[in-house]
Amino acid sequence: MICCAAFVAMLCSCGRSHKQSPGPSLATTLDEVLNRLAHTGAVCSARVLDLQTGRELYAAKVDEPLMPASNLKLLTSAAALDRFGAGHTFKTYLAIDGEDLWVIGTGDPGTGDPRIAAGSGRTPVSMFDDWADALRKRGISRFRGNLYYYDAALEPMWVHPSWHKDFLVEWFAAPTSGLNFNDNCIDISITPTAAGQPVQFELMPPVRNVQIINKCLTGDTHSPQIVRAIGANTITLTGSASTPARLESKPITDPGAFFADAFRTHLASRGIAVDGRAIRAASPLDGTTPPPLDKVVAVHETRLRDAIFRINKQSQNFFAEAVCKLLGQGFEADQGRSAAGSWEAGRRAIHAFLRQHHIDDSRVVVADGSGLSRDNRATTRVLTDVLAAMYSHPSSNVFRDSLSVAGKDGSLAKRLTDLEGRVLGKPGYIAGVCSVSGYVRTSRGRWLGFAIIYNGGFGADEKPFQLLQDEACRILAEWAE
Repeated sequence: MICCAAFVAMLCSCGRSHKQSPGPSLATTLDEVLNRLAHTGAVCSARVLDLQTGRELYAAKVDEPLMPASNLKLLTSAAALDRFGAGHTFKTYLAIDGEDLWVIGTGDPGTGDPRIAAGSGRTPVSMFDDWADALRKRGISRFRGNLYYYDAALEPMWVHPSWHKDFLVEWFAAPTSGLNFNDNCIDISITPTAAGQPVQFELMPPVRNVQIINKCLTGDTHSPQIVRAIGANTITLTGSASTPARLESKPITDPGAFFADAFRTHLASRGIAVDGRAIRAASPLDGTTPPPLDKVVAVHETRLRDAIFRINKQSQNFFAEAVCKLLGQGFEADQGRSAAGSWEAGRRAIHAFLRQHHIDDSRVVVADGSGLSRDNRATTRVLTDVLAAMYSHPSSNVFRDSLSVAGKDGSLAKRLTDLEGRVLGKPGYIAGVCSVSGYVRTSRGRWLGFAIIYNGGFGADEKPFQLLQDEACRILAEWAE
């Protein structure tokens, strides 16, 4: 017979023998996942913050400056929201001075942007229709003078000197100017005709000063191809097509001249003639921006929130570069200096934003605004600190809404479909760089900020590293302390 004391001791002993050992820590689990491809030589930097407490939950090489690719857009967009405010708009002016017609740009990246226009049930040239209507209401059908266009609000360096030369004929490296249209790209749609005969093609926007060499035939022997000549607005169509198709967008060489060409061509289609030449103006009308109110006919506006949406959700490099330069222009104005927006001034503006929010910028290198340059450097500490600052920022909703929603839209639409709506982020990729940063909502409703960057160790195939990033996000989503 077991005494009472012995029975109690036996129960305690049984309880101890069946007590479960604690599982691996969050740090141990993430280390195993994120370093699974360490044998490739890839360097991994990662950091996770609890945004409600500010506590660091995970840190690995958080102060190592790495190429961030498009994660740099988080710095550009956050600095822009901080400086301008979510309600800010960029403007482009149409004005009349005697017999001359004027277009005055301020660097607005959204003029004729197809995605922004489509969101309102419009097309890229709808803004030109608005302007033509404004002229018609004044009874104007002809200008005997010239079309002047001012595009010097941003520096005349339209493409970044550190971008690979092969990029310059691709849409993702379109030039950036003080006057922009249709993301400074030409879009070509083709339609088959009779077998063996050249296809028909249509330009968006319709312009006169882009040369199309059409060698694309009707048939199904080869896929249609489009190639833009280096340094020239000459585009060659080759291959064949048996069904209608829209070809890849191609950048133009001179944004301001492209805007003027597209606008003048559209006015002609609406029965409004400009007899003189299209001339680049060295200064805005009457030397001021905005121009004198009594000379303004119409104003096109782009909301900053729409530009930020294009930067982060669709990772549109052109918008990021324009906003970076506009940031620089605003920063220079704050210092009492009137200067065209530039990448250099944009760099100073982004660093000023980081310091203002007490974020160590000593290891950050801002070469451009999009992350396309391989000269950019950022740390996961800086990225997560920016995410934390924007989590409680007055423009936090606009910033978060601009991020891609996993499994739903943007560049994360096909990733983490099992966590739809619980991961908001910004992926990035250039050769040898795979990054993702953003917010994760845990199963207990807590929001975490995270940044994961891989540099080196792989060539053109970033997919294996994306899978590790996604696995890490799943771990964070189920984290419970």
